[in-house]
Amino acid sequence: MKNIPSESFPYLGRIYCLKVLNGAYQPLKLVNGRLQLTIRKSAIQDYFTRGALIRWYKHNARRKFTEKTERYAKVVGVEPKSTSIKSFKSRWGSCSPEGDLDSNWVVVMAPNRIVDYMVIHELCHLLHHDHSPKFWKEVERVMPDYRDHKEWLKVNGHKLVV
Repeated sequence: MKNIPSESFPYLGRIYCLKVLNGAYQPLKLVNGRLQLTIRKSAIQDYFTRGALIRWYKHNARRKFTEKTERYAKVVGVEPKSTSIKSFKSRWGSCSPEGDLDSNWVVVMAPNRIVDYMVIHELCHLLHHDHSPKFWKEVERVMPDYRDHKEWLKVNGHKLVV
């Protein structure tokens, strides 16, 4: 994260430039199509900026995943017990046998339709707790072009980093 003030970051598939202002701390926010953060200049500015970015992504991921889970749960015909945001190293999400859905916050950097796919994928695990043909048939029923989104994550997922 060298030279953070000139970097840009994706959110739901759109790229936003980050503007770091010098001053009393103000949380990161999206203002006029730009990510804006106010912090005091210091030797560890990159560290604080990265932390602010991660907090902002997690907050927005929680909001987006909750919104999308409520919408798609009706389509899939399931009711998750709970939803939460996690930091996974090698997974996009998980579904417990009890019905708890966990989503990796970094997915909100991907295009909006990829986030939809990830939510649908986990919701379908409430019906089929495996990756059987029945599971994939259910995913396809809700999202006929799911293969494109699955492939996008496979090819581009490693780029979703702060």
